[in-house]
Amino acid sequence: MNIGRTIGLALRTLSRNRLRSFLMMLGVMIGVASLTALASVGEATKQETMRRFKRMLGTFDVVIVNPGGPSTRGMPSLTSAPPVLKQGDAEAIAKEVALVKQVAVTQFAFDVDVKYGDRSVSPSIMGISPNWTEVRGEEIALGEGITAADNDAMARVAVIGEDLRKALFPAEDPIGRQIRIADVPFQVKGVLAPRGMGPGGASMDFTLAIPVATASRRLFNRDYYTGMMVQLRDPTQSDRAITDITALLRERHGIVPPAEDDFTVTSPKAQVARVTDVGSTLSKVMLGVAAIATLIGGVVIMSLMLISVSERRREIGVRRAVGASQRDILAQFLTEAAVVSFIGGLAGIALGLGGTLVAAALTKLPPAILWSAIGGAALMSILVGLLFGLQPAWRAANVDPIQALRS
Repeated sequence: MNIGRTIGLALRTLSRNRLRSFLMMLGVMIGVASLTALASVGEATKQETMRRFKRMLGTFDVVIVNPGGPSTRGMPSLTSAPPVLKQGDAEAIAKEVALVKQVAVTQFAFDVDVKYGDRSVSPSIMGISPNWTEVRGEEIALGEGITAADNDAMARVAVIGEDLRKALFPAEDPIGRQIRIADVPFQVKGVLAPRGMGPGGASMDFTLAIPVATASRRLFNRDYYTGMMVQLRDPTQSDRAITDITALLRERHGIVPPAEDDFTVTSPKAQVARVTDVGSTLSKVMLGVAAIATLIGGVVIMSLMLISVSERRREIGVRRAVGASQRDILAQFLTEAAVVSFIGGLAGIALGLGGTLVAAALTKLPPAILWSAIGGAALMSILVGLLFGLQPAWRAANVDPIQALRS
């Protein structure tokens, strides 16, 4: 039988009983819509996570060294970090690890009061080495950044983030103004370019940076660092660099396996992978549920098609009497099942894309249309129709035409 004619006949048959056809489509439509929306939202979330990590770290072409071993959780601060990363460690990494281009260091602190006039806020405060903004790829929007001269002189100067500028200087130029950090006077010399939200949803711009020497000797009285960013000569060699840095720090800290390291060396890509793996597992579970819903839609198609075969026995008998073969009858009913499932799949894709756009508008995430998932959902809808339409089609093809005409 001609394929085009078979499809046309299937469409005419389905249009005669629209309610039943709609019910057959419904399960597949819901399942495919869920698959499309969940896959697209999951991809959008993954892309946004990577964007936020890059905004936080500035680049993926570095290696991160933090105090505390593998069991340490959360972002280290001066009050929570073990005092293990020292200036000598940073100098040794820069000099002895051949893959390293330069090392930037920081002291990080929370809950420190910053005042200007009658305004008082508690931003995150970083003591940074002069090369910190270069390694992170940060830009200065206004004024100047922290220089080597500032660090050598332990100057009381500060560079502030855009959100902190708005909080302290809503209507005036901050450059040259004096603020007080923990009651110590500092002069604002620059404003960082906005970076937006970090991976946890917190603002990356409600921050303040001062020279690390000033932080360690004039403000915090600490001689250890809460983090290092190691810029590599060849970013593709990050795994080897991690191995070399780990071996060097173990030697310097007197750590012999199986003793746990008192530091952690990782790459931003590995951090992103850990975060996205958690979301990926949840997405897979939800996609599994959506796939089950699609299969349930297939069961509905099979059940209603079996009822249709019983109701259309006389039609089958007439077609057999005028020359239709068992193969023709099998093809007709199988095509009906595939067509109704495919139409349900197309409707589900449209519904899923609409849901994706609504979710993007509600979450403020840029929509990410995963075309591979859409193509897979369309193919799955056809396969579901063929699979679950096979038994009704087989039963229709094996109807005795004589008995059918007598019924």
